[in-house]
Amino acid sequence: MKKLLGIVVLGLFISTNAYSALLGERKTFNISCSGTGKSVYVGGEDVESFYEDFEFLVVDGKPHALRSISTNYPAGRDGVYIGDNFSATTRALKISTKPYVGNDFKFKGFNGDISLISGRYNGYVEFKRSFFKWNANCTGFKKAYAYMNNMEEEIGGIDNNKLYAASSGTGFFISKSGLMITNHHVIDKCKPIKIIYKGKEIEANKLAIDKNNDLAIIKANIRPDKFYSVSNEDAQLLEDVIVAGYPLGKKVSAAIKATSGTVTALAGIGDNYSEFQTDAALNSGNSGGPIINEKGNVVGVAVSKLQGENVESFNFAVKSSVLKTFANANKVKFSNPNRRPLKKQQLGELITKGTVYIECWMVGRDLKKLIRTKNTRKAFYSQFVK
Repeated sequence: MKKLLGIVVLGLFISTNAYSALLGERKTFNISCSGTGKSVYVGGEDVESFYEDFEFLVVDGKPHALRSISTNYPAGRDGVYIGDNFSATTRALKISTKPYVGNDFKFKGFNGDISLISGRYNGYVEFKRSFFKWNANCTGFKKAYAYMNNMEEEIGGIDNNKLYAASSGTGFFISKSGLMITNHHVIDKCKPIKIIYKGKEIEANKLAIDKNNDLAIIKANIRPDKFYSVSNEDAQLLEDVIVAGYPLGKKVSAAIKATSGTVTALAGIGDNYSEFQTDAALNSGNSGGPIINEKGNVVGVAVSKLQGENVESFNFAVKSSVLKTFANANKVKFSNPNRRPLKKQQLGELITKGTVYIECWMVGRDLKKLIRTKNTRKAFYSQFVK
């Protein structure tokens, strides 16, 4: 069977080499097919196994070529193109070639039909005195189909036009009128932004953003019981701080979490003096939350952490001075900072009533685009990323 299939590929070598000359966005999918085939020739017939590996090329979202990548053909026969002469939709491929006359045989034609949805590959090749017909199951075509239809098969069947609760973050109140601070990346592409307050979902509006420092001001129709003041002075080295927020979203619980630590450096990654470093734990979902001192004043906004093997306690926050500059530029005023340390009970009440869980809702199309973005910092829910 493999010897016969080698002849098939030789017969299809009439396709052009446009594969290597194409411009545009290219995407290659690995396809593996296996099934049964029947060789019919003068003197009888044989039922044989069919298996083959291919590369399927998509250019600018459209199918272009199917390329054999098997290694057990005779030398020089590997890597030929067998799909430049096909008609294609995003649901199926129909492959055919013109007759071909070789030195030792006459190749009458090849026809194949591939379903990109079911991953089935049916075809036959006809020679002067014989033909071979097969029916095979393939893996890999479904991913190609999903890609060409702006879908992502591996992301739980997300509908392009459906609205999803996609990711989470943290924010905190800075006024009685419902003004809040969070990170820009927490609310980026969110339509709508929802605040979970006292068990209710309330939509918030984006008022201002600072992409460079990853800050945002949002507002909801809420009159909070507590709100935060912002320190007039940046955090100092070795100063004790408390981080408040909703790490890991709803995977752990809907309750507010607080961790304590110290300021371990007065600059962020790459000597970024808009940020400071702390050993207080930050996790996915903490983004946008307040980092406060013993007086309950905000000295930073949780923004990121450095992750990697043997890396611990590299957590970063935007400094209060940067937050104040951003707020002043947008005519937002903070209340006067507290002058005296608060009791633990008072700090706990402030954290509980002044910090909010933010849920980012997105249309499926935008959600898939962001998930494909490797450097996104959104805390996506687990059903979308494994």
